[in-house]
Amino acid sequence: MKTFKKDYVLLNVDIKTKEEAITFIATESSKLKISNNRAQTESDLWNREKECNTAIGDMIAIPHTKSTSINCPAVLIVKPKDIIDWSGEDVDLIISFLSPKENANNIHLTMLSKISRRLVNQEFKNTLRESNDIDLIYEMIMEALNS
Repeated sequence: MKTFKKDYVLLNVDIKTKEEAITFIATESSKLKISNNRAQTESDLWNREKECNTAIGDMIAIPHTKSTSINCPAVLIVKPKDIIDWSGEDVDLIISFLSPKENANNIHLTMLSKISRRLVNQEFKNTLRESNDIDLIYEMIMEALNS
């Protein structure tokens, strides 16, 4: 299974809160066969969120988890219809990293590192946040993951 597919770019999502966003990510990961247990994925996302707020500034949140419910490493891009409150920070772009609990190569750290390196570039961030072109977003994330 691929880490990132066009199906993993979810635009104009009708979510209003961080809670709805976490539920949405868990539900979609189950629908997309990334997760084999929606409830476990949601619980593990919340456990990580309790450790540290995953909003990183610049209106971006990066909820992530390593979970026994995750079948394969994946990146989901979620763009809500409206700005949502993420524990006191406004967010309009969610990049979620989902990884199996056991992964020999720590793929989640590699994915996170590659995307994070690109997120220091203001043009990259702005384009991701402002574009509603699935093909463009897909190409940008794939390029980052393959760097």
